[in-house]
Amino acid sequence: MLLALDISTTCIGYSTFDSEGTMMEMSYVKFNTKKNYWERLDAFMKAISHLEGVEHIAIEEPLQKFEGRKSNPQTIAKLNFFNGMISSAVYSKFRIEPVHLNVLTIRATAFPGLIKRGQDKSGKMLVWERVSQLEPHINWKYGPRSRKLVDENFDMADSYAVGLCMIVLLEQQMG
Repeated sequence: MLLALDISTTCIGYSTFDSEGTMMEMSYVKFNTKKNYWERLDAFMKAISHLEGVEHIAIEEPLQKFEGRKSNPQTIAKLNFFNGMISSAVYSKFRIEPVHLNVLTIRATAFPGLIKRGQDKSGKMLVWERVSQLEPHINWKYGPRSRKLVDENFDMADSYAVGLCMIVLLEQQMG
């Protein structure tokens, strides 16, 4: 089994895939922002406690550079710290060293040609649309009043892309 993670300090999207590359589960753990990082770690580990037989772990690496309003030095430091906490915890649970993948590598490998310069839609929206096409049975979450996709959908879709990228990379290694 492959466990794929998209980690942020407010929500972790995760997906699991069987040895044939079929998605088995896609979900997320949304954190109460009043909880500290240790409590968030505990909540995540409880959410994945049912998983067994994990042979590969792939994680989207945290932000490495400043990108607009959402990335200042403190944010990048917090993301790196929390990503390290989660990485260490899943290593301890499964005894599998996680592979950290760059977001650009993930998108280019999982969905070649999907992201092009000058597009109107965000990369996250394009990834979500592609995952929706590949997995039409997923019941995505919408806001009760707004009827718009809630942000957790993008975390789940990103975790799927992480998993798909890892599957492609593993297949390439096998030759």
